[in-house]
Amino acid sequence: MVTLRISDEVNRKLEEYLALLLLQKGIKIDKKRFVEKAILHAIRDKKFIEELVGDVPLEEDPAWVLLDKPKRWGIKDSSTRIDEYLYG
Repeated sequence: MVTLRISDEVNRKLEEYLALLLLQKGIKIDKKRFVEKAILHAIRDKKFIEELVGDVPLEEDPAWVLLDKPKRWGIKDSSTRIDEYLYG
């Protein structure tokens, strides 16, 4: 079991939404089930990910920046020795 903390405002909006579902559609869904389904839907939805992170150019992507500056790791070229550093 993992505890997930959300802001009071988001919690209030979620409770309102779930109450509306019950009143308007007669559908009762608990918070846990709703959040689990919403997370799985967001993971599958590529538009959500793009909206979440924006359209970051490759040169600005944090992972790419780290790979592009291997001197911080104490090596000259990340492409030749990356497996050694990652896997020992």
